[in-house]
Amino acid sequence: MISSTFRFCLLLLLNLSLSLSLSAQTPPFASERPGGAGSDPLESPRDLSGRSVKTCRVRAVHGTELPGSSGWLMRNDPWLAYQRGRELSLREYSLADGAFGESGKLRGKTQDDGATVLGSSNHVNSCVACHNVPWRDMGSGITIQKNSGAGRNTPHLFGGGLVEMVGQEIRRQLLASVDRNGNGWVELMEATGQALVEPTPGQQLDFGSFADEDGDGRPDLNPVVYVWYLDGDGKRIPWARDLSAAGVAGYNFEVQVFGFGQRDRVGHGGLSSTLRAVSSNAFDIHSGLQAHDPTANLEPRLDGLSQISLAGAQQFYSGFTRDAGTVLGPGGISLDDPDRDGVIEEISEGDMDLIEFFLLNHPAPTQTGGARFERGRKLFAASGCVECHVSDWRVPQDRRFFDLQVSSGRGQLQATRPGPLLVKGVFSDFRHHDLGPEFHEMQYDGSQIKKFRTTPLWGVGTTGPYGHDGASLSLEAVIRRHGGEAAPARDRYLALEEAERDHLLAFLSSLVLYSTETLPTDLDGDGVISEHFTVAGVDTGGELFNPEWLFRLPGRIEGWVEVNSGRVLSKALVNLQEAYGESLPGLKDLDRDGFPDWWLRRPAPRKS
Repeated sequence: MISSTFRFCLLLLLNLSLSLSLSAQTPPFASERPGGAGSDPLESPRDLSGRSVKTCRVRAVHGTELPGSSGWLMRNDPWLAYQRGRELSLREYSLADGAFGESGKLRGKTQDDGATVLGSSNHVNSCVACHNVPWRDMGSGITIQKNSGAGRNTPHLFGGGLVEMVGQEIRRQLLASVDRNGNGWVELMEATGQALVEPTPGQQLDFGSFADEDGDGRPDLNPVVYVWYLDGDGKRIPWARDLSAAGVAGYNFEVQVFGFGQRDRVGHGGLSSTLRAVSSNAFDIHSGLQAHDPTANLEPRLDGLSQISLAGAQQFYSGFTRDAGTVLGPGGISLDDPDRDGVIEEISEGDMDLIEFFLLNHPAPTQTGGARFERGRKLFAASGCVECHVSDWRVPQDRRFFDLQVSSGRGQLQATRPGPLLVKGVFSDFRHHDLGPEFHEMQYDGSQIKKFRTTPLWGVGTTGPYGHDGASLSLEAVIRRHGGEAAPARDRYLALEEAERDHLLAFLSSLVLYSTETLPTDLDGDGVISEHFTVAGVDTGGELFNPEWLFRLPGRIEGWVEVNSGRVLSKALVNLQEAYGESLPGLKDLDRDGFPDWWLRRPAPRKS
């Protein structure tokens, strides 16, 4: 009879050997292009534009002390942390990385019949395959098959960190108004009164009732508030679906501000409330890459609250990942391999730190203005659209490390300051509303979704088609499609003179996204956007928003070179390894197995 210890060692050897053999079959460079004009293209694929992902895939180490670890980068080289997180969204993942482990399999949460799932999985090898307008900026994009035959239109993630902060502020205000004994959750005797939130001082939004006034066994909160149920000790009861379940003494909640608004099902509700959870779920469902993320998976008090991330966001049990790390190998590498493709620890906890950090700081959309902008904005308000598309939100703490103010196609880079922040021009109340039959959706199993989250309008001028299903091809069409709770505002819009409707549409069209990579930006704060911006002693051309210029050790480009087409400005880096920190212990991967060489010597991991 084989002992349990021997079985563990055998499993460890099999998983490690299979993972490393896959890595060994991969050339030193896959889709990465680190080479310049003087490189041998067989050894180092070239990209003189300098815009490709340059570094080989190496899992990031979670921590704050090890040089090159995720938290160390955030503190000591934040622009490199931002860029490495950005690369995780741009990278084209391969089979050797663990992509497409369950290709063609139906995956996702089940619908109301308890069996039909939301859609097919593993159809993209890069985040920007869907978030592709503008490409390389996690913008809006294609309509994918999900929930129903109508599909889901890909939303953009510009200003994602600001949206996350608004969601956590909504939760804070709601909990503060009902948790009278201060124990961090809602006891049954406390569950009374209206759930009111102030986007800005003096302005109130109704998020429903903390009580079960309609008798369905659940608090009558707006569906954007996802509830789970607790026992008398404040512990989560996983099987409880309503207040009548045995042992229920109260509840807690999160505010799921991302996505279009999938309602609660048997499982973890709709799309989660944090950038981290949304990202790990997308990696798994869309690319077949499972994250081993103790920050999300560890629930220390068993109360529904996971860890607070290094970027400062409270995580929730709804963000648990499939790779739970139930079996750990050397250095804490997870051997779970939930899709059984032979690749382990496909996305690391450190990777999740970095992509969260990138999305937290991803710049917000802008507005182009114009002569008709203010007139259109006033008509937008007068028509009642702002009752749901609330313009501004105040949050008590800005967790970003920079802000990019964009106006008239030019950027001004600013450091953020701790303290309150007014998030301007988001245009959403983040509540779910019934917009009438034209927006109702029959799911695959025949059930209907009638309520959807108010879409933030920032960026709307460049994110068509419109609606959760992408079925409206113009702003005019999607406004006319509004009904239900939005019918009065729609009717007021239709009652406007044609010229006034044009003004209103011009206002909406002025709320736009932009390409960060080509954005002329005052990086050095001298008040001038130079046409000959010098970095590391080399003229890089126009001063643009390029994180590489702001690294602790700035990237140094080749400069002007001769190629077949003539003389060009090569932005390939000649100090790539130094600038990107590839010699730092948390990033050094000399054997190119996808794990830092330090990994096997890392301290014992936390117990789950």
